[in-house]
Amino acid sequence: MDSVADRIFLETTRRYAPPRLAREDVEAALRLAQVEPGKPVADLGCGYGRHLEALVEQGHEHPIGIDRSALLLKEAAVQARSALLVRADLRALPLHAASLAAAFCFYSSMFLGSDGDAVLALRETARVLREGGSLVLTTDNPLRLAARPRAHHREDVPGLGEVEEESVWDPATNVDRVTKTLRTAGGERLSATFSIRYYAPPKLSGLASAAGFTLRRLEPDAPLTEETPQLIALLEKVA
Repeated sequence: MDSVADRIFLETTRRYAPPRLAREDVEAALRLAQVEPGKPVADLGCGYGRHLEALVEQGHEHPIGIDRSALLLKEAAVQARSALLVRADLRALPLHAASLAAAFCFYSSMFLGSDGDAVLALRETARVLREGGSLVLTTDNPLRLAARPRAHHREDVPGLGEVEEESVWDPATNVDRVTKTLRTAGGERLSATFSIRYYAPPKLSGLASAAGFTLRRLEPDAPLTEETPQLIALLEKVA
C-alpha cells in the first residue's frame, strides 16, 4: 500500500514545483558534474521523475531513477518514459560497483534518516561511482532555516484542496520537521511529517570524507549568510 507521505509529496510537489525548476536544477548539476550525454547517470531519490525528465531533455536518454516508493516510481514511468527505474533503498543500491559516471540527489533525498543513514547512503553512492565520478547534492541552507526556525503556511490549491504546512528547525540535530496536511475537496484529510537533515558545509565535508568523497565545490561560492538560498555541493569519489 502506498504511504500517506508519498501521496502528499506527489500531490503537493507537482503543483508547487514547475518543470522549469527541475530543468534549472539539472542544468546546474550537469554543469558541475561535467558528465557527457550517454554516460551512465542516476537520480537518487527520483520521486515522480521530474528531474529524470529534465536529464532526458539534456541528452541523457536512459538515466537510472532509484526510489523506495512504488507510487512515485509508477508516476515516474509516465513522466520519463525512457528512464530505467529501480525500486530500492539508497543505503543498499542494487547496482554494480563503479557502474556510474555521475549521480545526483536533489533536495536532500538521501538525508531523510539519521546521520548514520546519511553516511551509509553516501558510501553506497561512492561504491557505485567510478573513480573520479561525481555526486551532486542540492540542499537547503541551515543558516537560513536557523534564522526562521518556525514557519507556517496555508493555501487553497485549485483542483487539490487546502494545503497546510508547518515546519520546525532543530539546530541541535540539523533536522527540519515538516508536517503537511491536505484536506481534499472530497473531504479526505491526509497528514504526514517529513524529517529532513540539512548540513552546514563543514559537517557535509566531514560526512563526505567518511564515505569516500571529497567536497570539491560548493555553490554559491561565497560565505553563507541567512539570505543564501539552496546550496549545491559537488562531491568527487577519491581513490
